[in-house]
Amino acid sequence: MFAIKPEQQQWTPAKQAGVERAVLCEVPDAGRTSLIRMKKGAVIEMHGHLGKEEVYVVSGKIRLGESTLEAGDYHHTSIGERHDAEAFEDTVFFAVTEKVIPGR
Repeated sequence: MFAIKPEQQQWTPAKQAGVERAVLCEVPDAGRTSLIRMKKGAVIEMHGHLGKEEVYVVSGKIRLGESTLEAGDYHHTSIGERHDAEAFEDTVFFAVTEKVIPGR
């Protein structure tokens, strides 16, 4: 059991400009729980998933695939589905992935 306070979160840049990730928990060869921070205008390219992904928007406004999401909204992506993302405002979302995509 463990807890992570906001001041303990370790934000690292993603490969996309304006995107950062704070990994909260990762299970080797399995899933990951993260906070993702995107600056307004940042884009995450089209990608697929090796397992389900669940997203909860904490703040901001983002397009995730065909859905526009705001604070309090939830999004589910099933295995094999593909989507991209674009932040319409500075945005933070909580993401749980069932299986990590190698290199991400």
